[in-house]
Amino acid sequence: MGELFNIEKMKKSISKAKRRSTWKTVLISMIVIVVVLFSSILANGFITPLLASPVQNAFYQYNQVKGANEFIGVEEFYPGILGGENYYKKYKQVGDRIIYSGEGGYGYGLFRDEVLGRIGSRSTGFTVQMDKKPSYNELGQRMMTFFYPQLNYDVVNNDLLLLNEIANDKLVEMALSFDKGYTSSEAMALIPKDITKTWLWVNHIEQGGKLYSINYDENQNPLGKLPLTLNGQDAYGFSVINTDGTFADQPAERFISAIDSGAKFNSYWQQEFQNLKENIAGEDDKLSVNDLVINGIVVTGTAESLKQLQNLPFIKASSLGVVIDKY
Repeated sequence: MGELFNIEKMKKSISKAKRRSTWKTVLISMIVIVVVLFSSILANGFITPLLASPVQNAFYQYNQVKGANEFIGVEEFYPGILGGENYYKKYKQVGDRIIYSGEGGYGYGLFRDEVLGRIGSRSTGFTVQMDKKPSYNELGQRMMTFFYPQLNYDVVNNDLLLLNEIANDKLVEMALSFDKGYTSSEAMALIPKDITKTWLWVNHIEQGGKLYSINYDENQNPLGKLPLTLNGQDAYGFSVINTDGTFADQPAERFISAIDSGAKFNSYWQQEFQNLKENIAGEDDKLSVNDLVINGIVVTGTAESLKQLQNLPFIKASSLGVVIDKY
């Protein structure tokens, strides 16, 4: 009977039972945490690519239709929790060489937007197009300018004349604006065969679209309309060569496919794709190769080879881009 009421023994038994219960709870909790954590990692690994796919596809399509003679050469991927960020570097194809032309990034997922929260940008380190003066990007590279065939300008760039001042050990990028719109095959046939054609500028302004800006005096009184020019980085078009310099297979068809695909993806660029499709396709709203009107072209080569283009009647304007060493 005495042992039945042994208080010390009872305390030890209760303490031992509590320890067992505590360790059991801890073990179960750890198992639950591990299972939840492992399941979350698996779920995130499955969900994040689904969130990334439409944005990445839209981004790829966007870079196939915009930016004269540029392509994405390097891309870095940083997936996170239910989203991520991708960063890229752009390059230009100039003759047999490629040249770095800038970089950027975009986000995707539940906690990031495509523009990574940017509300704008500002730079005081380079000039902008004004009074036909050269324009430069943040790397100090000269940027090309296009002139619309359907507009009348008081002055246009004739940078083909600058070829006389460029040594023949340099490779030159040049944007040519045509006197009128041409088909893709017509535009390619206009340029001598021994000159490298890299990129075609597609007209994206619908009939009657706004192509003028209003000029104001110092008192903000309107002085009249100024015809717009187009920076090469903002131009729509497509590359006719691959990144290795070989001729691209069905480039016009790929341009149309990129617009159609981009218009379907829910992304930051979707509305721009839809507007582009609507403006180019016309009244039937069906985009085809026959709808493409080529306003200009980008060519590359040595200064001597590009001199063949001087004084050709179909060239309305010419704008010098980057100039680099041949080797």
